[in-house]
Amino acid sequence: MSRREAVEKPAISPILPETTMAAQQSTQDAPVLSAPDETSPLIPKAKKQANPLPKAQLAVIYAIKLTLPIALTQSIPYYNVLIEKLAASEGAETGYYSGLAHSAFAIAQFISMFAWGHISDRIGRVPVIVAGTVGTAFFTFSFGLAQTFQAVLLNRVLAGLFYGITGAIHSVVGELSDETNQSTAFPLYDIISALGYVIGPLIGGTFADPWLSWPKIFSPWWSVYPYFLPCLISSVISLLAALLAVFVLKETLPSKRSSKTVYEPDDEPLAAATSAATIIEVPPTVADLEPLTIRQLLSIPVLRAVFLSSSALGFAGSCFNNTFVLMAYTPLRQGGLAFSPAQIGRALSGMGAVSILLKLCMPKLLRRFGTLNMFDFCMIAWVATFASMPLASLVAKQAAAAGTLLFGGGEQAAREASTVEWTVVAFVLFLSRLGCLAFSIIMILTRDHTPGSASLGTANGLAELAQSLAATIGPTIASSLFAVSASKHLLGGYLWVVFMLLQAGWGLWVAKQIRKYRD
Repeated sequence: MSRREAVEKPAISPILPETTMAAQQSTQDAPVLSAPDETSPLIPKAKKQANPLPKAQLAVIYAIKLTLPIALTQSIPYYNVLIEKLAASEGAETGYYSGLAHSAFAIAQFISMFAWGHISDRIGRVPVIVAGTVGTAFFTFSFGLAQTFQAVLLNRVLAGLFYGITGAIHSVVGELSDETNQSTAFPLYDIISALGYVIGPLIGGTFADPWLSWPKIFSPWWSVYPYFLPCLISSVISLLAALLAVFVLKETLPSKRSSKTVYEPDDEPLAAATSAATIIEVPPTVADLEPLTIRQLLSIPVLRAVFLSSSALGFAGSCFNNTFVLMAYTPLRQGGLAFSPAQIGRALSGMGAVSILLKLCMPKLLRRFGTLNMFDFCMIAWVATFASMPLASLVAKQAAAAGTLLFGGGEQAAREASTVEWTVVAFVLFLSRLGCLAFSIIMILTRDHTPGSASLGTANGLAELAQSLAATIGPTIASSLFAVSASKHLLGGYLWVVFMLLQAGWGLWVAKQIRKYRD
């Protein structure tokens, strides 16, 4: 019988005798652990040991993931300077034009994100990843050659379309791992992404305008294209990652490979003592070969809860990032902290370092407490984060009342915050980083509750789509509420906090629905 005939044939015929049905079910769904019967041991087996991860394949997909934030953030140090020059603007006008370019990129990424995931379920993960990485390299390269604002705007739209391959990358990580080792694979994947956000700005800040920095090495041509060098470096990194995908990365979509690797623990005592595992090659199952439609995926209650949780998480994370910076820069009389840009930078840098340390602890935490328990804890952390934000402002106001912040009747623009203030700010940032651990967990939940690997790209695309949409509208809503609350002094200037608490509480309720529908 051909594979196509095997796929199209019903899983179980209703007229088959019981023994035939059992045999057929065993053949089609292998490997599946049989339910316990009278011959099963009364004492349950010890907890499963983690299966070995395919280190070379994961290293390649991590390298590809690393290139995306590098390409995106290498322009941060010089972005507004470039826009100001090309748009012939200054001050607030520059913010308008740079915001327009940022929005064009975000909208294009949002539009393409689901499409790339769906395409990867049809033609395979590797072609999508290669196309997206090469496209990212090309438009990063051409960004450094842009000489008009219109060219920058078009470049950001096209770059955003190719940047939407993250759903396909998530799928590869999910297909290279299983329930015993995903608590290691996904947090490491998230740490790699965080490193990209550190490396990118360093490249842009170090190599921008090289003719001024190293005139003996670079000719005057580089003064015409002062930002081409960081773009060139970033595009080369992306191309190298694309080559790795072409020559090293193996296809993980089950319908595009003849077999998949399954790890079966050996029941022998000696094997258990040496952590041995038997590798068995089995043909992909029907669920692995036949992708579900969008409607079918959305009809699964537990997946709907996962997608809604992803949306609530994206909203909370983007709102915090926006409102914290806004609150830190806002004057004390309007409920802010009156931090200088340098102080805000130090706070954000410390936040990034804490985030990486927490993510390093994720594998042990997930194995100790379980995926859903950790996810619920992270969503509770968002409630605590928004509830504690006014505390930092109140502490700053108390310091002002003591006469340490006012000079000549006016508020000091750049001041040294007290130890108590930094302690409260550090506490708020720590809580927010606990909440951000949920971004790793939502990828695990999407993988765990998607029926069959063939639909994983589409499911990841839907989760990313929900998260991206919420992250697009969240900052606008939060910043507007912050401004209205501060200017009108609504609820003491903290009406925005009430809104964020309600939203975070809703996110926690949605997270609870995952457990409800799963059980």
